[in-house]
Amino acid sequence: MKKYVIMVFAVMLLALTSAVYSIDFDNSQVQGLNITRDVDGALNIAKSENKTVMMVFDKDGCVYCDMFKKDVLSNPDVQNVLNGKCVVVFVDIYKHPDIANKYKVFGTPSTQFLDSNGKEIIKVEGYVGADEFLNTLKEI
Repeated sequence: MKKYVIMVFAVMLLALTSAVYSIDFDNSQVQGLNITRDVDGALNIAKSENKTVMMVFDKDGCVYCDMFKKDVLSNPDVQNVLNGKCVVVFVDIYKHPDIANKYKVFGTPSTQFLDSNGKEIIKVEGYVGADEFLNTLKEI
């Protein structure tokens, strides 16, 4: 009986945590960050402005995706670098499985940096904190 109560409590806690993060962000915007959902348009902008494309692969209901948006993409230091160096594209893997397959994305969050020709520079799979993400941004 005690194991059952602990298991029920754990499931309820996980559900509550998921609900809290899912309410905080929708998948189309992070305040302070310029975002598009048009991959081809992002590549064209990157080419004309000599920028890197950062593709963020996410999906509705992904707790770690919402945490990444809240903890990392909302960070002012991260935003300063991204808005200056990158064209940011969000791709929902459920709505665009063709794009996820093309870039070999199987889980979320997944972040890929591409040159303006669409060639992968760096891939970051899973959740990483702001400091680690800033170190990755230094490599591009």
